[in-house]
Amino acid sequence: MDAKNNVLFDLIKSLTKTEKRFIKLNAQFHQGDKAYLKLFDAIEKQKKYDEKEILEQFKTEKFIIQFSVAKNYLQNFILKQLRNYHTESKANIICKNLLIDIEILYWKNQFKLAEKLVKKAEKIAQEYQFFLTLEELSNWENRIDNAQLRLNVKHSKTISNKHENNIKNYQAILEYKALINETQLLIKESEVIRDKNELDTYKKLLNHPLIKEKSNSNSYEATYSYYVLNSVLHRLIKDQKKSGEYRAKLVDYLEQFPHINKENSIHYLSSVHNLLMHSLVVKDYKSFANYLDKVKNFKISSAREQSAVLDMLCLFELGYYNETKQYDKAIEFVNEIFETHSNIKSILNSEHYYLVHYHTALAYFNIGDYKNALVWINKVINLTSKNLRVDIKAATYVLNIITHYELSNFILLPYLVKTTLDFLKNSKMLRPIDKFFISIFSTISATSNQQQKALFFNKKLSSIKKLKLEESIISDIDYMDWLARKAT
Repeated sequence: MDAKNNVLFDLIKSLTKTEKRFIKLNAQFHQGDKAYLKLFDAIEKQKKYDEKEILEQFKTEKFIIQFSVAKNYLQNFILKQLRNYHTESKANIICKNLLIDIEILYWKNQFKLAEKLVKKAEKIAQEYQFFLTLEELSNWENRIDNAQLRLNVKHSKTISNKHENNIKNYQAILEYKALINETQLLIKESEVIRDKNELDTYKKLLNHPLIKEKSNSNSYEATYSYYVLNSVLHRLIKDQKKSGEYRAKLVDYLEQFPHINKENSIHYLSSVHNLLMHSLVVKDYKSFANYLDKVKNFKISSAREQSAVLDMLCLFELGYYNETKQYDKAIEFVNEIFETHSNIKSILNSEHYYLVHYHTALAYFNIGDYKNALVWINKVINLTSKNLRVDIKAATYVLNIITHYELSNFILLPYLVKTTLDFLKNSKMLRPIDKFFISIFSTISATSNQQQKALFFNKKLSSIKKLKLEESIISDIDYMDWLARKAT
């Protein structure tokens, strides 16, 4: 089924029990045909959207003649009810509704009440640093003054100062957003620096005036961006100490604004995400446990928050078990997650969904269950997308080669070696140590006995030690350790 046809189905499935109750209750007060409620109930009962089944079920109903119109009507009705239901749920929504009221009152010549609402909205917008909303409110303040012929030098100067402050703060936010987008586009391809040009690009970013020093704007959003950029860029150039310092400062800073964190919890969750990553990298497991508890105890109030929390638990709890060699716990954790969340693919972002499969393959590989490891490796390879990072793909391809060797699938090895080396070369990720290790599998003889193989691997181990000074592009597989085990 075309994804476009699933939009209404996805919307209905996203509704909470209380939202559904609210929508159905309000529908009772609507006059006229309630056919759209029948359509709502029918779609709600489906586990997977089947339009043919719906058309067959309602073939005698009038609305079936213009089915697309009926779906559109139902969708708009749901959205209208959701607006009513969530009218007080976020400060931003409250401000938007007040702006609507202000405009209605302006056109009705109800200027005193309009002014009162401007002040109310302005107070909220200042508290939450909604600079664009503040700018819009300044414009309404100006229009109301003009309409009442009250504009004077004092009013004009006050409004001009507000404009200047709002624009200055928002401009700083936009400049940081541009830098974040630039960094994200670089990371999206690979989180591993592959050559000098990439290293120079990151160093150039670190020397940007807004990253070297905080903007004159002390807004929440600008300060958040400053800390995020420094923490990420210092991690990429392997300055873990500085990266960790910026990550810790960010969480400390955000915790000073509980009301803004409640309004936009994703910023806070992202900052904890970054500290979890850092704690794993530097093996600070005490701090890791502390931050993981923050995630587990986070009070979820929306589907977006549920997605962010589950995202982190999948990524980091699973990663922790693998990092600390608790592979059985890693496998148990994954099985429980997939059993509990049948819709996990729609909850996790595509990159993290990919990583969960990869880390599960690693866990099975490390306990010697190569058949199950291959099952998860194949899932990863089948999930491959141009939008996913090449460093993760590279690690999967190398793990695939070793797993096929362990399963004695020797006939496949030459092909796998060639395609993996080609991929690494085309992705600018082919380093001598990786090339040497991968090439080993194209020269292994399937007819060799155990003693001959041990001698072969012992020679390769001696040779690879000379290349040890250069870091492998694959961080999750210890070439030296694997060769040492095979050499005995």
